Amino acid sequence: MKVFFAPDYREGVAYQALLAEALAERGIEVTFPVGHRRVLPLSRGIEGWEGDLLHIHWPEKFFERRHDGLDFLRKLRFPLDLALTARKAPLVVTAHDLRPHNRGGEALLHSNFQRIYHAARAIIAHSEKAAEEVALTYRVKRAKLRVIPHGDLSASLGSLPPRAGSGGPVCLMFGTVEPYKGIEPVIDWWRAAKPDATLAIAGKPFSAPYAKAIRERAGDARNIRLDLAWQTDAALRQWLADADCVMFHYRAIFTSGAACLARSLGIPVLIPNRLDTIDLAEPHPSVFRFDALETDFRPALETALNAGADFAAAASWREATAWPRIAQETARVYEECVL
Repeated sequence: MKVFFAPDYREGVAYQALLAEALAERGIEVTFPVGHRRVLPLSRGIEGWEGDLLHIHWPEKFFERRHDGLDFLRKLRFPLDLALTARKAPLVVTAHDLRPHNRGGEALLHSNFQRIYHAARAIIAHSEKAAEEVALTYRVKRAKLRVIPHGDLSASLGSLPPRAGSGGPVCLMFGTVEPYKGIEPVIDWWRAAKPDATLAIAGKPFSAPYAKAIRERAGDARNIRLDLAWQTDAALRQWLADADCVMFHYRAIFTSGAACLARSLGIPVLIPNRLDTIDLAEPHPSVFRFDALETDFRPALETALNAGADFAAAASWREATAWPRIAQETARVYEECVL
């Protein structure tokens, strides 16, 4: 079987590369687009390709926002782009997100996502709750959705180095530093509550103005450490090795590869109860849920910091999310769609 993955996000996200490698072990050939075509980027991106199925990830790439005066036009022409593409091969879509990050309220966003989900023969979601949300939000039949866990991103990271230094406990927020991550209220809480732990924020900022806003918010707080830059694999491994727990405080999120990565490494995870589409195989001793920063976060933080990382305790999670298993389930979806 020959499958086309689009868009190509391998540079910033390990998910596609790991899945493609695992599919190749099953005899499935995966092709990625070369560059990004203009005007009708999805249909033009598969020109000359002869295969069996197109697997779309993060479709918002094909009507992305560039603030160049053409953003609305890109959204307006997407239905034509999709229709031309659907003539070429059956479509499978992975619902990594319910809506694009940091793009709420834009005209045509909802309708474009609805069009692609209705055009797809199958939709992959990473949890039962996520599948229910897609079906409800975009009015697609639940029978079209397939639940396949998010794969184990630790497979691309390698083993962690020894902890550096002998400072106090560290609560880490890692990944791109963006408005939807809900970082600002965490900084405010840390400054006011003064817990006996350092809040470390490590990742590439959304923009220079946003990075400036985060730095100003943190101010001169001694218990907050900022590393607002692109994190190499080596730098990320060190941050994860130094962390006593990791925290996620997204305003809204569908799937979190970062949370799944921490879970794979056995690092205690702090995450709000409201983010119920993220499946971390709970209840589990390394996952700590809380309602709000103002209510029950402090005791959850203290318990998580004292729990300690335990790589061995995450073995069953890594087995359940191992890429050969993810590829097997994905291949089964492909086979259903090309019959």
